[in-house]
Amino acid sequence: MGKELSAVDAAVVTFADHSRVGEFMAFIAELANTARAALSDHHRVRRFDTKDDASPVTEFDRAVEQMLRDRIHHRYPDHGIVGEEFAAELPDAEFVWIMDPIDGTKQFIAGIPVFTTLIALCHNGTPVVGLIDAPATDDRWLGVSGGVTTHNGEVVHTSGRTTVAGATVSWSNPEVVLDPHLAGRERLNALTAWRVFGAAAFGCGRLASGALDLAIESGTTGPHDVCALAPIIEAAGGKCSDGFGEPITLHSTSTFLAAATPELHAEALTTLNSDRC
Repeated sequence: MGKELSAVDAAVVTFADHSRVGEFMAFIAELANTARAALSDHHRVRRFDTKDDASPVTEFDRAVEQMLRDRIHHRYPDHGIVGEEFAAELPDAEFVWIMDPIDGTKQFIAGIPVFTTLIALCHNGTPVVGLIDAPATDDRWLGVSGGVTTHNGEVVHTSGRTTVAGATVSWSNPEVVLDPHLAGRERLNALTAWRVFGAAAFGCGRLASGALDLAIESGTTGPHDVCALAPIIEAAGGKCSDGFGEPITLHSTSTFLAAATPELHAEALTTLNSDRC
């Protein structure tokens, strides 16, 4: 179902202006509905395996990812796919779908309802559409680069905070922090008002909705963890990068920093990396 870009598409300023943006946003919602149907009745699962990186994986991680891959294969056979559980397919394609069937697998296994499904569409390596779906709480965030972010269909905006002092923070996994960020983490903790831990991508959804100001991960992310988050947060008014200031792309690894505004992002990035400056 792929087709070449028109002259108008080639001249678009943001992906929100792309002639197929509505088509892709409708399809990403279809994918999320498929995942939600599979996960809604199974968030008290206790059986899991341990992967090579010591993280847990369940039969539902694999089954949901395979279902989503099958739908993409059928609809867009020329598109690439990058997921957490299986090998990448056509990762250099113009359009690549990125997915994490269960972000927050530990929470899923423990029955803590902040696990989500993350789905993103990358265009030439850059995430342009992102979706966070939380089946246990009936929350869904959808954002498009250059457009808006919605939470359950309502347009949302970040808090607008511009300074680290007094900010609220989501540290998804405080057990793992890269050595270059250890001192910066302590400085951020000292400056900010308070922190929540273990919210994973759900915390980034709450950032987009204005309930949190910063979201940070240092050491445990891959593209499947972060590509969906960038369009959502930035279309809501925020700013995202990896933990060293590089843009979020299909190839991002290890770190993530999101903030309610570009000004807050710049200060938080400097604080996090103060020992490296």
